[in-house]
Amino acid sequence: MEHYEDFLRSKNWIDKDLDARYININHPYAILISGDEGQITLRGNVGSDNGWKGEEIFSFESLKDLQEWFENNIGE
Repeated sequence: MEHYEDFLRSKNWIDKDLDARYININHPYAILISGDEGQITLRGNVGSDNGWKGEEIFSFESLKDLQEWFENNIGE
């Protein structure tokens, strides 16, 4: 999927378990990447599961959509 990894890393979101779940300790979200489906999902980051069981907040179909969400909602 495009260059989502580079974008997320540039915003200090990391995939510490190397399982396509990106977190940032300063935000209450987790970003899950599904390469097979080409989908990016923003979820609530619940406890220590890094968003695995968190409520789905938004789904993005492209990196551009994710970038726009960051600009409009996080200000980055």
